[in-house]
Amino acid sequence: MKEVKKLKRFISISIFLGMILFCFSACSMRAEQNSLTSQLEIIDALISQNQMQSAIKELKKVEKRAYDSWSYIGIYKRFILIGEQNLAEKIIKKALKKNKQNQELLAVYTNFLLRQNRLEDAGKYAEKLRNGNYASLYSELVLRESQKQVMDQGAYAFYQNEDFYQIYLDAYKGSKNPIWLRNCAVYNLTQGLYNQASLLNPPAYADVDDAYFWGLCLYDAGKYNFAIEALEKAHKYYSDYDNKKQFKCNEIQIVALESDAYMAVSDFEQADTVRSCVVNNIDTVFADIKDDSLLPIIMVNSAIYAKNQMSEDYFADLLFYIVNRWPDYVPALILYSDFAYTSNLEKKEDDEVAALRRAGIKSLEMEKYDSRRKIPLSDALYRIDQSLKRKADPYLSIAKLDLKYKTDPKLSEKDKYRDLWVLLEDNYIEGEIYHTLLVQYALNFLLTTKEYDDAWNLFYKFTTSHGTYDAKRDFWEQFIEQMKYYDLPIVEMAAWFASDLKKTNEAIRIYEYCVYESAGLLEDGLISPLVSSASCMNLANIYFSIGKKDRALDLYGKIAGREVNNAKRSEIFYRIACIYSALGDIKNALRSSEYASSLYPENERASVLKDKLRAKK
Repeated sequence: MKEVKKLKRFISISIFLGMILFCFSACSMRAEQNSLTSQLEIIDALISQNQMQSAIKELKKVEKRAYDSWSYIGIYKRFILIGEQNLAEKIIKKALKKNKQNQELLAVYTNFLLRQNRLEDAGKYAEKLRNGNYASLYSELVLRESQKQVMDQGAYAFYQNEDFYQIYLDAYKGSKNPIWLRNCAVYNLTQGLYNQASLLNPPAYADVDDAYFWGLCLYDAGKYNFAIEALEKAHKYYSDYDNKKQFKCNEIQIVALESDAYMAVSDFEQADTVRSCVVNNIDTVFADIKDDSLLPIIMVNSAIYAKNQMSEDYFADLLFYIVNRWPDYVPALILYSDFAYTSNLEKKEDDEVAALRRAGIKSLEMEKYDSRRKIPLSDALYRIDQSLKRKADPYLSIAKLDLKYKTDPKLSEKDKYRDLWVLLEDNYIEGEIYHTLLVQYALNFLLTTKEYDDAWNLFYKFTTSHGTYDAKRDFWEQFIEQMKYYDLPIVEMAAWFASDLKKTNEAIRIYEYCVYESAGLLEDGLISPLVSSASCMNLANIYFSIGKKDRALDLYGKIAGREVNNAKRSEIFYRIACIYSALGDIKNALRSSEYASSLYPENERASVLKDKLRAKK
């Protein structure tokens, strides 16, 4: 028992002594830290009093007492502050000899060597920082060294090399400067990786140009709401600066893209509101910019919106301004010729209105109709001819041909038909663009005049001559394989023909490409901004016919949201009402038919369905 007691006493004493030694060691380290901190504070006071020699003398004393990386870095920083580069380098090298892998010491010395432009020496240390917290220093080294090679390859091509991608990312992580992320995004965009590029969207933008760049990037990726946020910030930044000429982008570019983004999410009212800041101050805007190429686009979009909202006078005012300011802007001239044609059409009046006219009486609606703005057809043709003399344009040539066919009473359908075939044959040598447009116009004309066989033969001849087809294989199978290489209107026409020929599966596949895939955006359910509403409606109609009523309703709803023409919207809601009626949902069917009728009172089918549904209710 005595042996056991002695052993226990010995163990207790040993533990007690160990605790005393540990406490003594900890207290000693703490005292050493306090002492070093106090000395550094004294040195800081000497530096602030400009007593540099005394400060250097004290730093050399303190140097001997440095015990960890931060102590060495603290001494290094004071040598740098005094301007003693050699002593600063000496202390860091001394610290690195004791701890060769310390990331903070490596980062400080790499940064020192980079500031000294000693790139070769910096490379020995920067490599150890790669993929770490201080990887931005390695990025800086690589970029500075690469300047020697840029002259041989060209800056853009050289810096778009995939090897620089991680370099740019690391540079951003170290600096938080979003400009580095733009380099990564540009690489992704050049590779067609739009979504990957958009995922790099930074939490904050550097300036107007940076916000505009990310607006473009997000728009191209189909992330329109995020694009709107970026462009709203670009707009705000732009308005906050007095010296706006310092930026590469301007207000017109920001407005044009922001308006397009709003239209892509079917917010047409807000899109017009964005454009109005330019449209309502057009003369002031002209004075502030050099390149006005986007202005007529903005103006035409506002004119079309006014037309669809039945603001006929405002539409006419905008249109007159555009064709006078930009006499060769083709979309405006086409819109102008269409307005000239429709404004001269006489509305068929019922017996009641005719009786009022005979009695010399006019209602307010009749007075409004009689005082509507008209454009002489001769003026539209004159403007088109003058523009074609200055510059041949295939779209304008087609517009002139269309206006001729609409207005020349001497031309029979056979004359037009014969004229078109002559033009098609002649224009095999006039240029591919013109020929493609003429084919599109001819197909629409032939289908409108119910020349279905000739339309099919023309379509088949055109598509097979512009692709690689094997006569032994199914035509539709081969067309679907190659449809991304054709202009979208031709593909839409193909879908119509497939449907007309009862090729339901082929029609669905082609229509789905047009509606969901033709813009290169594969996000589920997102409609291509390029596809026509007619193709969307045709696909929805096919869905309904094969029993996919929910898909039909979903697509019709999306089309209604993006369509601005009230007559077309009325037709869409009429079809929605028909689906609800077929499902036995009288409440929603009635609501949709009433809305269809209110949008466009001349939609007789919607009015008839509305009355039938009310009778059932």
